[in-house]
Amino acid sequence: MQLKANRLGEMLLESGLIDQFQLDSALSLQRNLGGRIGSAMVKLGYLPEETILEILESQAKYSRVALDDLEISPQILTLIPRERLLHLLVIPIELRQSGKEKILRVAMTDPTNLQLVDELQFASGCRVLPVLASEDEIRQALRKNLSPEKLQPSPVAATDAFIDYNLADLGELSTTDPRLDRLLEVLNEKGILSAIEVERVKFG
Repeated sequence: MQLKANRLGEMLLESGLIDQFQLDSALSLQRNLGGRIGSAMVKLGYLPEETILEILESQAKYSRVALDDLEISPQILTLIPRERLLHLLVIPIELRQSGKEKILRVAMTDPTNLQLVDELQFASGCRVLPVLASEDEIRQALRKNLSPEKLQPSPVAATDAFIDYNLADLGELSTTDPRLDRLLEVLNEKGILSAIEVERVKFG
């Protein structure tokens, strides 16, 4: 299914859940106050959030996640700046390796927002795979996982997180300067730089 930037509004319109006036009103509210089209629909009283999530899950085939049941690695949360997570109301939940490609699963309320997905991909350096969660679930997960104690893991925990999520093998990467290679390798081993950050330094 080809999803346009405002695909959620179109889906709700096509399904008969809203009319054109309601869509235009929600888009106008979104333009003036910012935020997401789904949130605008809820604020205007046109649809409950649960109905919007059900439409996205059934028609657009997006997976829905229960954030309360997830343990999120602090290292994953550092892939996108804290301020952006809070502003965009999204939370990364899992990092996978597929060949040389890193795939980051991110929970959000509107996975059809391609501009948001592109922004997250640029910020993280990973291919973003959006999954569904409610606004309240995301807010609670952000409060829980962005607490200071959660963002300051022990060195052992940091090492385990990198192993668990199978980040890039630094042995496959090299620059023209062996001294820089060794320095970056040490910084990675100490948890100061992630493999993604090492790649950015090496390859710009």
